Amino acid sequence: MRVATMTKALNKRKFIPFELVLDNARVIRIKHPECVMFNEAKTVAVVADGEHLHIVDLDHVSNLAMPTKAAVR
Repeated sequence: MRVATMTKALNKRKFIPFELVLDNARVIRIKHPECVMFNEAKTVAVVADGEHLHIVDLDHVSNLAMPTKAAVR
């Protein structure tokens, strides 16, 4: 996963929550763009659900899953 791909999803005019799908099938939900911090060019720290902190190397992100219109309703 490239930083630019993730930044594009985070900076959408109307932010839509999405999920990071990791290559080990783990899923991390991004509820708000301020929950994501980048460190250097390859590591992302994702703050999710209160005090939990997930540190993920972007090389291990296989997909960004966006909700469908039906799921958003």
